[in-house]
Amino acid sequence: MSKNKIIRNSGWYILSILSLIPLVFWLFEMPLDLRFGDWSLLSRSLGDITGLVGMAMFSLVMILSARLKFFEKFFNGINESYVAHHFFGGLSFCFLLFHPLLLAYNYLLVSFESASLFLLPSASNWANNFGIAGLFVMIITLAITFYTKLKYQVWKFTHKFLGLAFILAFLHTFLSKGDLVANLPLRAYLFVLGILAIMTYFYRTLFADYLVRVFDYKIKSITPYPDKIWEIEFEAVNRVLNFIPGQFSFIKFYSAGSTKELHPFSFSSASGNPLKMAIKELGDFTSKMRSLKVGDLAKIEAPFGAFNFKNFEIKNQVWIAGGIGITPFLSMMRSLTEKEKDYKIDLYYSVKDKSYLAFDEEIKKISETYKNLNIILWIAGEKGFLNFDAIKFNTPDIKERDILICGPASMMAGLKNQFIQQGINKKQIHTEEFSMY
Repeated sequence: MSKNKIIRNSGWYILSILSLIPLVFWLFEMPLDLRFGDWSLLSRSLGDITGLVGMAMFSLVMILSARLKFFEKFFNGINESYVAHHFFGGLSFCFLLFHPLLLAYNYLLVSFESASLFLLPSASNWANNFGIAGLFVMIITLAITFYTKLKYQVWKFTHKFLGLAFILAFLHTFLSKGDLVANLPLRAYLFVLGILAIMTYFYRTLFADYLVRVFDYKIKSITPYPDKIWEIEFEAVNRVLNFIPGQFSFIKFYSAGSTKELHPFSFSSASGNPLKMAIKELGDFTSKMRSLKVGDLAKIEAPFGAFNFKNFEIKNQVWIAGGIGITPFLSMMRSLTEKEKDYKIDLYYSVKDKSYLAFDEEIKKISETYKNLNIILWIAGEKGFLNFDAIKFNTPDIKERDILICGPASMMAGLKNQFIQQGINKKQIHTEEFSMY
């Protein structure tokens, strides 16, 4: 494995190590028998550990949410950093939830009333009040996230309250009279992490319009395609955006008929000049695509992602596109030249009905020029859902190939599970998690 690939796969390990560093500082502060000598000490110690590790993890989750391109160096694209963000976010919530419950056990040994008073707000203990308020805000925000179906922009707004929860947790951590008072290395470490988290939160939520680098473009043309797909061509106002085919952007349209919301979309063009995106009408935001007009302005934050066929070791590949998931593959196909003649590619383009095929004619023409590109159009309404057996029939050496999948989340998860069950190594399967735009 190359040095770059080792670095790109190191993000999960780095986050785990950074989350556990407070535990190392805490363990070396005093002998273990003074930490775990009896049930009371054990409960207190586990309460301290969950609080310290949970706070470090929460800080890292907040930093990850800033969507800095720097993170792509340590993950296989920014989308995997979002997967890590969700995983460690859930884990930090569990740690922080158990933190007060474990500490309350010591008060429960005295009386139920003492434990109840510890877990409730008090006019004389503002450190605890901040902790209780932060945990309450976190519970409400995550409950809304996990158990309600909100519009994207409403969900995005509610997610900002995690920043408030973090600031309250930060105040609780440094006002509490615990291990941080005497353990200066531990205090300094959590303070630095916390300040970085608060800075990145303000950078992304309050000052994004001023600090985040964007490219200014205006709409040059809009071409309608079947299945309510629009391919929008842009021209640069000043700087031209450079990207790798298969990547995506976050774009905000400035149009009379569209709300100024930031949404992710894949590039469909081979390069940034001209720059194109294929967008399907799927939700509240994309349903307004038909109201866009030539000359409308757009601000594009990009590029993101590592979903490009050249990033994977095996040159014999299978590309699987479901519906609008053809977009990143279209970008890659439009970029094919003689330099890539040693790549052998089977493209499966799956749609519900023939009338939904958006770019099939152009794709066929590309395959006539690039002889190693084999096109299999799959009509699910006639043949059923695309599955391993169908792919194995057309591509007998499927187990020796890298597999790239982009489409509806259910399709990607289903095919990935089938491939793994059939003995294909997970490292050969690559999905574009921002596929449903």
